[in-house]
Amino acid sequence: MSLKMGTLIKIIVTLLLLAAGVYLVRSYWIEIIPVLEEMLGTLRETKLRYVFLAISIYLLSVYLFSVRWQQVLYCIGYNLKVTSLVPIYFGAVFVNNVTPGGNMATGESFRILWANKLFGISYVNAFKTVFFERLVEVIPVFLLSIYILYAFPSLEIRLLPSIDNLTLKSIHLFFLVFLAAGIAMWFFRAKLASLFRNIQKNWNQFKQAFIPVLLLSCGVWTLDVIRLKLVALALNVELSLSLIVTISVLTFILGALPLTPGGLGIIEGGLISLLLYFGLSLASASSFVFLERFISYGLSSVIGFIYLSYYGGFKIWNKLKEEKEEKIR
Repeated sequence: MSLKMGTLIKIIVTLLLLAAGVYLVRSYWIEIIPVLEEMLGTLRETKLRYVFLAISIYLLSVYLFSVRWQQVLYCIGYNLKVTSLVPIYFGAVFVNNVTPGGNMATGESFRILWANKLFGISYVNAFKTVFFERLVEVIPVFLLSIYILYAFPSLEIRLLPSIDNLTLKSIHLFFLVFLAAGIAMWFFRAKLASLFRNIQKNWNQFKQAFIPVLLLSCGVWTLDVIRLKLVALALNVELSLSLIVTISVLTFILGALPLTPGGLGIIEGGLISLLLYFGLSLASASSFVFLERFISYGLSSVIGFIYLSYYGGFKIWNKLKEEKEEKIR
């Protein structure tokens, strides 16, 4: 009963979003046409050599993700080839991109299940490796966030028409972020204490992989920044380093929200709004986001679909969905 209700809610939300989209398009069609024409003109002048480089960088990033997981798996006695882990990563990306409300949790669950079926890794050990990867990845994300807060210009926020703009400087952002983090830690202190105990318990098992995983995580984030820069160069769009880093981290955060498949609509809307704030035209911002998402969402989904079809991953994915349905019941 609860499963049917959940499906019904998803259908209703989807229909409401589609209706809202159709209404907005019809209402602003006259304004949209010139933007689309300008956007198509920008895309026609795309420098393909930078696009191919951006795609190559993305593929290299996935390969480094696989190397990172290999290093962690080695700690629990599995000496696997990197090439055998690449299909699993792309399969997880595809699952993330097409699963409504699933996002990263579903992709990681799929990765754990596929690792169990292909290599006999127990669910507990596979979960530990995935968790350790994500835990170490927090470090480069935190460092990039600090850089963003330091480099971000002051934000002019208008509270009310009759009140002057409120200037939110970097120091204010620092304070707000750490205050929010402190409040969150206090509310979830019991769960965090249990989490830290588990980390301490498993540290000896994974500590030899900490440095390689940290360096690989930093390398992946560096490649992500380079890829975004290449996309900007392909469209001849000027973006500062701080803005590119902000786009990278914002994409990660928005993509983690369990709202739409692969963050569709959420990521695009967030990135276009950010680029508009920093002075890009709507056509340039839309062209940049379109090309970036073509690589990170469209191309990755196609590759993931091919790997799932070739290696029988769809059977594993169906089993994952059946297990989730049984838990709901």
